[in-house]
Amino acid sequence: MPMRDHPATTFTARRLPGSRLRGWTASLVALALAATAARAGAAPPAGDAPAWLWWEAERPKATNFPNRNPFAPADEKAGQALSGGGWLGAQKPATALFIVYEVAVPKAGTFTLYARKFWRHGPFKWRFDDEPWRNTTTKVALLDDVPLTSTVRANWVELGKSELGAGKHTLRIEVDAGVEAVAFDCFVLTEGAFTPRGPLKTGVHQQSAPEGWFAFDPDSDHATRPAPLDLRFLNEAFSGENGVIQARGDSFVHEKTGTPVRFWAVNADHDILDHDPATMNRFARRLARVGVNMVRLHGPLWRENELARIDDNKLIKIHALVAALKTEGIYLTLSTYFPLWMKPAGQPGFEGLEGDAHPFALPFFNPHFQNLQKGWWKAALTRPNAATGLSLAQDPTLAFIELVNEDGLLFWTFNPYQGIPEQQMAILEKQFGDWLKQRYGGIDKAFAAWGTGGIFARWFGGMVKGDDTVAGRVGFMALDQIVEKKDKRAQDTAEFLAATQRTYFDRMYSYLKKDLGFRGAVSCSNWTTADPQILGPLDKVSNARCDFMDRHGHFAGPHQRGDATVTLSSGDRFNDAAAVRFETGNPDAPGPSFNLPIMDLAYNGKPSINSELNWVLPNRFRADMALLVAAYGALQGSDGFSFHTTRGADWTRRLDKFSVANPVVMGQFPAAALIFRKGLVRTAAPAVHLETTLANLHALNGIDAIDPLAYLVGRVEVNASERGGQSRVSDLRRFIDRSKSVVRSSTGELRWDYGQGVVTVDAPAAQGVTGFLARAGVIALGDIQVSSPLEYGTILVVAMDDLPIKTSRRLLIQVMSEDTNSGWSAPGTGMRAIAEVGGPPIIVKKLGGKLIVRRPDSTELKVTPLDFNGRPTVSGGGQRLSTHDLNLLPTTIHYLVEKPEAPPAETLKPEAKQEAKLDDKPSGAGQATEPTTPAVKPTVK
Repeated sequence: MPMRDHPATTFTARRLPGSRLRGWTASLVALALAATAARAGAAPPAGDAPAWLWWEAERPKATNFPNRNPFAPADEKAGQALSGGGWLGAQKPATALFIVYEVAVPKAGTFTLYARKFWRHGPFKWRFDDEPWRNTTTKVALLDDVPLTSTVRANWVELGKSELGAGKHTLRIEVDAGVEAVAFDCFVLTEGAFTPRGPLKTGVHQQSAPEGWFAFDPDSDHATRPAPLDLRFLNEAFSGENGVIQARGDSFVHEKTGTPVRFWAVNADHDILDHDPATMNRFARRLARVGVNMVRLHGPLWRENELARIDDNKLIKIHALVAALKTEGIYLTLSTYFPLWMKPAGQPGFEGLEGDAHPFALPFFNPHFQNLQKGWWKAALTRPNAATGLSLAQDPTLAFIELVNEDGLLFWTFNPYQGIPEQQMAILEKQFGDWLKQRYGGIDKAFAAWGTGGIFARWFGGMVKGDDTVAGRVGFMALDQIVEKKDKRAQDTAEFLAATQRTYFDRMYSYLKKDLGFRGAVSCSNWTTADPQILGPLDKVSNARCDFMDRHGHFAGPHQRGDATVTLSSGDRFNDAAAVRFETGNPDAPGPSFNLPIMDLAYNGKPSINSELNWVLPNRFRADMALLVAAYGALQGSDGFSFHTTRGADWTRRLDKFSVANPVVMGQFPAAALIFRKGLVRTAAPAVHLETTLANLHALNGIDAIDPLAYLVGRVEVNASERGGQSRVSDLRRFIDRSKSVVRSSTGELRWDYGQGVVTVDAPAAQGVTGFLARAGVIALGDIQVSSPLEYGTILVVAMDDLPIKTSRRLLIQVMSEDTNSGWSAPGTGMRAIAEVGGPPIIVKKLGGKLIVRRPDSTELKVTPLDFNGRPTVSGGGQRLSTHDLNLLPTTIHYLVEKPEAPPAETLKPEAKQEAKLDDKPSGAGQATEPTTPAVKPTVK
């Protein structure tokens, strides 16, 4: 390929402007200034701000990249997603490629190089001058994400640090021949913090938004300055300070103190491991500030092409993450196996699995797989962490391990002879035959008891696929046949499948605890079954062999397309659905459907968590999630929620299917985390307690139907045992008024009006409303009054100092409406198509309303509006802010309310001292003390 030479192209460093430029106009101005500086070699402005340099990839000093970029934007609109409107790229080049840039650095220092490039494509190597070469692999961490098409996207990545002296330097990038794809948009070299914002220049914020919306475009929270809104105090000084997390009764507790603990968590996939340790530290710090005390790390440990060995480099990165979390008092859950991560075709022990087939159900019965899994755990849990000196088995930071993610023998993925090949089914058939021999004294006797086999085969329907008495194997009915027939063969098959799960769980639990010395808590699995009433209890009883129960659940309206389960794309059809109205969004079955993932069916007195939870997109109505999860999780005595999922160390700049680090989810964490973790909403006594026997479950009788609205009244419990016991069901009519579509909690603190779509919290230390606010009008609660013109949103007031709102000296006000991507377009109502998914920045519907805190000293309280990272900001328009009559600001999500400390007595004038003395009352006089601790579980940290 020909080399192109641009000898005049030298890029000169600039310094961050003292005042931020605004909007797209500012972007053009900044681009023009940078281009002028580059052409003229202008000296950087004076000052002490960190130096930075931005240059376009398509303006090299020299390159042999082809003139035609196969990933070039198709039109001007697509080009707007790129800095300068274009980029440099190639696909499967026949020869090695190179690019050379010359940059002018104003002063000596340590600089970090960032590149905006095509996803993880590459790999490539780079260096300044004569430095050693640095390799950028396909495992590089993506710092943001902007799609150009459904298959092409631009992402910022951090390449590394270099010590550079003042003056000109040469950057050279080399790409091997034959790489699948490679493209570069632009580069940044900076000695300070860098916040990726797509094509926007350093120091420029996107402020433009449609009428009635504002741009959510925060700086990266580098935690270099203290913030008034910082919930780090909720966590221990370091994870494990008070010992290992243990399951005791229906709670998690700190081993040393016995103090109960609840977990407000986020999921992270292994992308987070591709960040450097400093970024992991920032990730942990930011999570602690918004109330998070656990991360569920979700990804495989094994090498891609060598299942028997773990990825040693990945383990080193997990150790770095553990060290970062430990410092911030955050615990870790390891989720290490999910069938969809593995395609083991051709590997020993996986005979019959071909092509892209996944090993569903194999962990439960395949000895080879079980040995692989033990090997992963042994390697991962026993090697010392260089940063802490502890192995994962020894480090209390690793609080939870789950055995299997989203798989089981009682879900539809157990599809005998289709989803699971005959070679693997033969293993399970033999185990079933051995089990029947133990029960009946022989397979023939089992067949006779079933009315199957021999002479009976002609009269009663015969054998099923897999039956082979000579080989000692017995075949399997499909799950829907088991539920439908419920005959003796169906009963024995279901009991065997549940027993096989239980045996696997027992074996693996023992290996982790006894053989590897893991002292934390273990969950078995977290998935559903083919029939929640008949097969669900059997599955849960087998899962109860571990320390705690886990489940998953997402809420959304319909989203139709082939891969709509994981992505958003133009052309997808969808509809919105409001959880507060129990909507389905399905025009053919509009609801209400009383089924939400916050509803926690507690089994056998075990702690219970939801390790994957979200109100997923596309859906307007998501701002109620955090409050509903916190309030009703506390009411039901749930022990943890892990929001799915966050992918980086900063706020996300663009919403995707499972976004968490956005305004309506993580932006609502602080108040919600306080409610849940501190028990500001009380746990109720059981509204429903069902007792059943194992024999009843094995007979496929299931459990009695439970009124789904009972979960909004109090705890709902099931206990399955050999003997059973006495069920207890409260008179739910006292709390559920179906004629008015209203449900009240038995504690009196929560009220859900699903007709209006309004939920209120009215507890001593937490009060607020979520749902369709304008329709609700003026809402008067115990100590506050709120009203809002917002069609839909959330307004919440929470005490931060363990006092009721009416006496608290430190309150948090939290407000939210709706968010979406800039440029999002889905015209019409009801089931409709996405015209444009849009991109960064996220925009939020402008906030509004009036809040009154009804207490005698309301005019004395100081109200401080906070920015998106919890730091003070200007109030706007010179408006006096008072909780006596607070007009909510259009772009402020959080407010800190404080009561100034009274001056010390010695500073008072003599007459003031006398006044104070006359007004003194004994502590607590004149006011009732309201409990703020849960009724069933103690206050949690």
